[in-house]
Amino acid sequence: MATVKKSKKKVIAIVCVVLAIVIAVTSIIIVTKSKSGAEVSLHTIATEDIIETVSLTGTVSAGTSKEYKVGTVATVKEVFVKVGDNVKKGDVLATFDVSNLDGQINSLQASYNESLKAYNSAVDAQKTAQSKSDALAPKIAELQKLVAEMEKGNYPTTEAKKTTKTTAKATTTKAPATTTTTEKATYKADDVPTLPSDFNPSLPDIELTTSPQPSLGGLSDAIEELNQTLTKLTNDIATLTETTQIIATTIVELSGSLDNEAIADRLVQNLIESGIAEDMAKQIVAAIDIEEFAKAVANSENAQLTAAQVQLLSLEGQKALFDVQADGTLVNAQKKSVNATKQALDILKEQKQSLSEGWVAAFDGTITAVDVTPDVQTTMLSSGITLENLDTMAVKLSLGEYDLHKVKVGMEATITTAYGTYKGEVTSIAPTATGGSSSSILDSVGSMAGISGLSSLTDSGAGVECIVSIPETDENITAGFDANVEIQTGEYLGVTAVPIGSIKLEKEGAFVYLYNAEEGEVTKTPIEIGASSVTSYQVKSGLNVGDQIVSAPASDYEDDTFKVKVVTK
Repeated sequence: MATVKKSKKKVIAIVCVVLAIVIAVTSIIIVTKSKSGAEVSLHTIATEDIIETVSLTGTVSAGTSKEYKVGTVATVKEVFVKVGDNVKKGDVLATFDVSNLDGQINSLQASYNESLKAYNSAVDAQKTAQSKSDALAPKIAELQKLVAEMEKGNYPTTEAKKTTKTTAKATTTKAPATTTTTEKATYKADDVPTLPSDFNPSLPDIELTTSPQPSLGGLSDAIEELNQTLTKLTNDIATLTETTQIIATTIVELSGSLDNEAIADRLVQNLIESGIAEDMAKQIVAAIDIEEFAKAVANSENAQLTAAQVQLLSLEGQKALFDVQADGTLVNAQKKSVNATKQALDILKEQKQSLSEGWVAAFDGTITAVDVTPDVQTTMLSSGITLENLDTMAVKLSLGEYDLHKVKVGMEATITTAYGTYKGEVTSIAPTATGGSSSSILDSVGSMAGISGLSSLTDSGAGVECIVSIPETDENITAGFDANVEIQTGEYLGVTAVPIGSIKLEKEGAFVYLYNAEEGEVTKTPIEIGASSVTSYQVKSGLNVGDQIVSAPASDYEDDTFKVKVVTK
């Protein structure tokens, strides 16, 4: 067993040595090939005609077709056709009972009326809010200037000190005449200066609009959420302003006659009376240093500054609320609601009108699909009847992002099926793309390689529908089968051209290896390419007629300039 193991190790060692030798020899050969003269064949640049095309695969369909869709809930009365029937323009295909649509229309009409009312209210509220915001702006600016000066120590001249009575919404209870035995404060309410005469941080008159009936799902929910946010913001500002006024009023009135504990109890009581929950009121009062607060109030200058700051806070809060209403957010949301409801209403009315008249053939043709049944109720997604004119045929294509800009209505095309080749013409290109997002990647790669229409090979790529009509058809063209289409997108005569195989496409651009006969070497040279055919690229710059390039450059060239050995094939 030991001998066998040693033999295996020897074999492995020998194999490793041989591989190392092979790799070393190969590397030497490659380096020598690159640096000492790679064998290359040359192509001489000349002019040629380039016919640029876009090659795609599509589906053969009728040149003229119409799909009759129910699009709503209705009951089928009668169906007068079946698959394969030939009909004339004006023939009735099916009839419907639409009596159940009246209720749906009435409901949508009510939603539309409500949303329109809400929109008009929002517009009025926006105008009012903007006006009130504009009126507050100079007052705030003036007060900001006053506060800034007072913070610097520049206080306005005041009259003799008077007892201040603020305009808090909550009514405070006067302190009892008796006092406790605990230490009393040395400051009095009479020491408090008169606050500014216009100190009235009242709450703004916020006018909230009503949201429309919830007929449009998310849009109505968003409007309702916005209204709720405004309402909460209004209530928060109200609570803040009122609480601040209650605290200031209570401490000023009671500081000269009660101890701090009694003031705190009275303050809690007043907050509760204003509508604040008991636990919240206790938390608010617990966070106040009544001693320091009262001392600050007793100081004439500090009291003036505090009053001005409270008033500024209130005015800025009011303006912020008005600005929210004035910025148009709610108006725009209500407008979208109106438009969406109106569109839904109009569509339903059109559907009722169409179904009331029954489905009528829009042209002579053949019935190719029937998916409605008498006495059966349809849904919004139910299929209907398909009418096609099979005397004319077309091919439906999907143009990717990098082919779309090349293809135009009126361009000639060649259609190839399993049974023959036909002439065609691009007759329509859709204005928007449908599908996924893979086409741009596929077509980008294809464009660099001179290959168009890669996105048409997959079902995942986004594309723009393109119709290529076939004026002259025969019995060999059948709707539903695939066909190859080559659209001629450009003709470039007598242009400088280079074979596709001689170009190296890299991230930085297109390159060729230009031959220098005197030096016997080639140099990697950038070129600008233009139109392309199946075999060639137009050269816009970088090469001249008569230049020689490597016809088929290898992928493993390590140097940009190196010696070569020219061979002829």
